[in-house]
Amino acid sequence: MPGLRDIARDALVVCAIVLTMPLWLLAYFESRLTHGERLFAGCSEFLSLFPGPPGIFLRRGFYALTLESVAWDCHIGFGTTLAHRNVRIASRVYMGNRCTVGCVCLEEDVTIGSNVDLLSGRRQHAFDELDVPIQAQSKTFQQIRIGRNTWIGNSAVVMAGVGEDCVIGAGSVVVTALSPRVVAVGNPARMVRERGLPLRSSSTLN
Repeated sequence: MPGLRDIARDALVVCAIVLTMPLWLLAYFESRLTHGERLFAGCSEFLSLFPGPPGIFLRRGFYALTLESVAWDCHIGFGTTLAHRNVRIASRVYMGNRCTVGCVCLEEDVTIGSNVDLLSGRRQHAFDELDVPIQAQSKTFQQIRIGRNTWIGNSAVVMAGVGEDCVIGAGSVVVTALSPRVVAVGNPARMVRERGLPLRSSSTLN
């Protein structure tokens, strides 16, 4: 049986769905008629500007009707924008402020710091043709999976999948997929140890 807190939260999300109806209807008709995402991205940018709990609930309401799936208890911080609908957000996901989110699947209990960029793979834009502007060349968007209970530190850039129970250091750049339970830091991000094992001395990490 859900508790009173859960019932109150769900009621507020329903209210947010009603309040954001003009926005998600615009995004819906854009998807049905043009398959585009410009209006969706614009609505995401607009809703990212609402601070505090009201902003969190407004974003939950909008994304509940526009993303592939989203848990009603997720936290999407101030200034965080989503560029694509191809996003799945599971229960108890926390995203900090001013993040940029592409095509991702965020599993349960993922924690993302502020100013993190979650990109849609490493090859979003082709650039091989010198006589064609890069913006006009082909684009490939890949949904990146972030495994459950993973923590991604502030200002990290993630371009590849990350396994469950990982820790990604602040400012790290993930360019290749990471196995579960690793602690990774640096640019490019490299494993420094495995969670659940004894911490090695600093001399073995160099």
